[in-house]
Formats: sequence, C-alpha cells, structure tokens
Amino acid sequence: MISVSNLNKTYSSGVKALKNVSFEINNGDICGYIGTNGAGKSTTVKILSGSLDYDSGSVLINGIDVKAKPVEVKRITGFVPELPNMFNSLTPLEFFDFVGKIRELNDNLIKRRYSYFAELFDFRDYLNLPIGKISKGNRQKILITSSLIHNPDIILFDEPLSGLDANSIILFQDMTEELAKNGKTVLYCSHLLDMIEKISSRIIIIENGNIIIDKPVNELNSTEGYSSLENLFRDLNRDSKSKKFVYKDAFE
Repeated sequence: MISVSNLNKTYSSGVKALKNVSFEINNGDICGYIGTNGAGKSTTVKILSGSLDYDSGSVLINGIDVKAKPVEVKRITGFVPELPNMFNSLTPLEFFDFVGKIRELNDNLIKRRYSYFAELFDFRDYLNLPIGKISKGNRQKILITSSLIHNPDIILFDEPLSGLDANSIILFQDMTEELAKNGKTVLYCSHLLDMIEKISSRIIIIENGNIIIDKPVNELNSTEGYSSLENLFRDLNRDSKSKKFVYKDAFE
C-alpha cells in the first residue's frame, strides 16, 4: 500500500513541484498517474522510490516511512524510471547478477528469474552483449526485468514502454494486470491514456503539482458525460494548455 499525505516539494530553482499532494493506493490496485509534462509525476515517483527527498508531508510504503527508512523501502520496491541509466559496459547477465546480489538473492534464483523474463520478452540472444550495443527496446526490457527480479510488493513505472514494440507492449499490459492480481501495488505514469484506462483500477490526474482528480475507474465510468480518459484530459486542459494543429498556420 502507498499512502501519501500533504506532500510538498520545491526545487532549488524555486519550482514548486508538489503542493500538499495526498492519495492512497491499495494492494492489488493499478493506479494510472497522469498529467502534462512538468505536472509533478516523475517527482512523485522519485520520492516514493526513496531516490529524492521532499520538504514536508509523509510517505508510507507498506507502513514504512520513506524518509526514516529509505533502504527498507527500496527492498520492497521495483522502479522503472523515465530516464534509465544502466552500466553500458556490462552484459545483461552481469547486470542482473549485480542487481540480484544487491537484492540479496542467491545465484540460482537470479538465473531462474532473468531466464524467465529473457524468454518472455525475447531478449535471450542479447544476454552476453554489452548493454550499450543493444537496441533501445531491448534495453528497456532489461530494465523492466531488473526492476522485478526481486519480486517487489510495490512497483513504480514511469513511462516504462519507451522503445518497446507492439507485441511487447501488449505483453507488458498483461503482465502488469497479473502482478496486480497477485497483490502488487502498481503506480503507473504514462502519456498513453488508452492503455492507462484499460488496465488501471484508479486514476489520479495531477496538474501544476496539485491533484485535481482521484477516482476509481468504475466511478469515472459512471460519471455523467464521461466518455473516455482522453476526452476528460482534453476537457481539463482545453482552456489552458490544449492546442490544435492548423496546417495552413504552419506551412502557408
């Protein structure tokens, strides 16, 4: 379970990224966390993962205070960041071994798990190549695998589909739903609103550091006038940031 209360974060530049943000995500939920660029999504996810400090408020991950016990939180959390950094000189095998040892897994378990995901996502032929020489999509598969190798209770996805092919995206969607069915708590940040709507049990929309919508999907679906998450997002931004491409204005 993720519990966030009155969370505030201001960067040294003076940008107020989060303003009294509060929400809860229960075990077995997939929460679609969406907003425009700079809305505060990645800041939230970094704080939840324990990789970024915050100014005030509280963040509990399965009852563990992120600020007080960040290492304990990392033990039960899997995180796919928006801008991943991996050791490009290592092979995937070496990288999985490194991650697995940090996670205190034994050699047999590390091998069994990376072998399963390599077969699932079809990157077994690249296990002995340097990561820096592997395609973007396959690097993303390696990153997803490393985030799940320790079977975490809390899973944080920040734009996890970058570079993936259509088949892998469908597979990833099915995998995420199966993880939730097995009690995992999933926070999923993405600009792919149709996919978010398909797999999420809860939707949170953040704008300028403020939560403006936080509802279960079934409640959204029963709201008068609601047709789709995409149309809702368009309506919310119609008067401020939403723009429309006009061919003649661009090229005539």
